[in-house]
Amino acid sequence: MANTFGILTALVLAFSAFVAFKNKEEYTQQINATENESVKRDRNQKKFETLLAETNELESDKDAANKSRDEFAVKLEAQEQTNSEAAKESEEAKSALDETTERLAEKKKELEELGEVRELGPKIERITISIQELEDKLAILNTQNSRLRGEKTNSSARLDAIKKKLSDISSGRSLPSMKTRISAISRTLGFVTLGGGMNSGVIGGSKVAVMRGGEKIAELNVTAVSLNTATADVIQSTLKKGEKVSVGDTVVPVEVAGN
Repeated sequence: MANTFGILTALVLAFSAFVAFKNKEEYTQQINATENESVKRDRNQKKFETLLAETNELESDKDAANKSRDEFAVKLEAQEQTNSEAAKESEEAKSALDETTERLAEKKKELEELGEVRELGPKIERITISIQELEDKLAILNTQNSRLRGEKTNSSARLDAIKKKLSDISSGRSLPSMKTRISAISRTLGFVTLGGGMNSGVIGGSKVAVMRGGEKIAELNVTAVSLNTATADVIQSTLKKGEKVSVGDTVVPVEVAGN
C-alpha cells in the first residue's frame, strides 16, 4: 500500500512539474510576442510621424505653389492689359499716319496743278512749307509706329513666356531653365535632396533627370519643394546599370535631358 501511495505521489509530482514547465514555456512565448508587438508598434509610430511630417510639408509646398500660380496669373493679366493698350495706341498711330499720308498726297497734287510759278509763288511757298511740315510729321509718326510695333512684339514675347511658365507649373513640369545639383543623399530612406527649389524652377510632382558627363544616368520624382530646396525619390527602374546617383550630380528637367 505504501509503495502504491509513493508511486501515485511521484506521478502527481511529475505531472505537476510537466504542467509548470508548459506554463513557463507558454509564458515565455507570450512575453516574446508582446515584445515583438511593442517593437512593431514603435516602428509603425515612427513611420506614422514621418508620414505626418511629410504630409504637412507637402501641404505647405502646395500653398506656396498656389501662391506662385496666383502671382503669375496677376502678372499675366497685367501683361495682357499692357498689350491691349499698346495695340490700341498702335492703331491710333496708324490711323494718324494714314491721314497724314493722304493729306500729303493731296498737297502734292495741288502743287502739280498750279499754273504760272511767278504769279503763284507765295501760294507755292506756303504749300511747300505745309508739305515739309507734313513730311516731318509723317517721319515722326513712322518712328512712333515702329516703336509701338517693337513694344507690342516685346510685350507679346513676355506674355508668351509668362503663359509658358504658368502652363509648366499647372502641368507639374519643372521649368525648362531649371538646373541644380544633388546636395545630399539618404540611402537608407531612399531619397535625395536638391540644392534648388521653386526659385530655381523645380516643380513638385515633376520628373527630373540626373546627368553626369552629359549623359542621363537616372530619373527622379520630385516629392516636396520649398523655395530653395527640394527632395526627390530615385526611380530605380531608370537607374543606369552599374551607376549610383552621387552628391554633385547635375539635375535638369527630363524634357531638357532627352533620351
